[in-house]
Amino acid sequence: MTDKTILEVKNLDVDYGFGDDAVRAVSDVSFSLGESKVLGVAGESGSGKSTLVYGLTRLLRAPGIIVGGEVNFRFPSESGEQDFDMLAASEEEIRQIRWSHVSIVLQSALSALNPLRRIGREFDEVFRTHDKSLSKEQRHERAQELLALVGLRPDRLKRFPHELSGGQRQRIMIAMALALRPELVIMDEPTTALDVVTQREIVSELAELRRQLGFAMIFITHDLSLLVELADDIMVMYAGQIVERAPAQELHDAPRHPYTLGLMNSFPPLHGERTELEGIPGSPPDLKALPTGCPFSPRCTFAIDKCHVERPPLILESGTEHSVACWLHDSSFAGAVPVELSKRVSHKTGRAQ
Repeated sequence: MTDKTILEVKNLDVDYGFGDDAVRAVSDVSFSLGESKVLGVAGESGSGKSTLVYGLTRLLRAPGIIVGGEVNFRFPSESGEQDFDMLAASEEEIRQIRWSHVSIVLQSALSALNPLRRIGREFDEVFRTHDKSLSKEQRHERAQELLALVGLRPDRLKRFPHELSGGQRQRIMIAMALALRPELVIMDEPTTALDVVTQREIVSELAELRRQLGFAMIFITHDLSLLVELADDIMVMYAGQIVERAPAQELHDAPRHPYTLGLMNSFPPLHGERTELEGIPGSPPDLKALPTGCPFSPRCTFAIDKCHVERPPLILESGTEHSVACWLHDSSFAGAVPVELSKRVSHKTGRAQ
C-alpha cells in the first residue's frame, strides 16, 4: 500500500453456498482507494456490488463466504499508521474497526433503524459502545451536532423512525455513520428509495461533508449520473466482475464497455434534445450457469465471435487510467471499434467527436 492508499483489495472471491452448490457472486475483484477519495461502484441488481462491500467489511451473512483474496485497510492509531488485515482479523478485532474507522450506510434506513427506539437513543448507543469517555450530556450534544451537520433540527432526536420522511431517515443514517469520524464510509445505494430531488440533495450534502471531514467513500448505485457528480473514479461491475474502471468524467464521456454504455443509455438526459431510451436487452445472467466467454456477450449488440468463447481480462489502456474488459479494445482485434465505444461524446450536441 502507498502512503496515500487507505484500502487495497486483491483478487477477492465471494461465494454463496458450499461445494458443488456454491455460486461465485464476486470473482477476482481488485482495486485500491486513496485517502479522501470517492469510488463509485455501478451495476444492475445482482452484479455483486453489495456482496463486494459486505465481504470486505466482514458483514456477509450465511451462506455467504469469502473464499479467496486480500483486504488491507490503513488507519491512524496512537502508534502511527496501522495496516490492518480485514480478512485475517478476529471478530472482536473487526468490531473495533467498524464504526470507529469504517462505517456503512445501508439501502433502507427504515429497516436499519429500530422502530421501537427514538433517534436519540440510537445515537446514544453508538457513543456508549465506542466512546465510553463521553458523559450523557456530551453524547447528547454530539448527537445534536451531527444532526446539524446533515441539516436536521435537534428535535428529531425525540422522534421515532416512522415519524420521519425517507430523506430525513437517510440523513440520520449518514450522521450516525460519521459519528466517530471514520476514515472510510461505505454507502450502499443510500438514495434508491428516495425521489429524484431528495437524491440530488443528499448527494450534494455528501460531497460537502467529504470536503469538510476528509473521509474516503465507496458509493454504490445503479445510477451512473449520480456518480459523475460525486465520485473521483467509477468501477462498473457485471456478473460479479469488474468490467470497466476510469476517472468519473472520463467514463461518463467516453465509456469503453458496451455494458457501461447500456447503463448510461438507460437513464434519460435532463438537458438537450429528446432521445429514445435504449436500455440493455435481455436479463442479467444466472451466476450458477454463466455463459462461455464474456458474461455480457449474450446481451451485447457489439459482440464478436471471440466474445462467446474466451473471457476478456481487465486491461489498462496505454497512457490512461482507463481499464476495460472487452475484446473490442484488445490490440489483437483487427476490426474497427464501434464509434460509441471509441470516441468522446459531446453532451451539448450528443455527437461523437
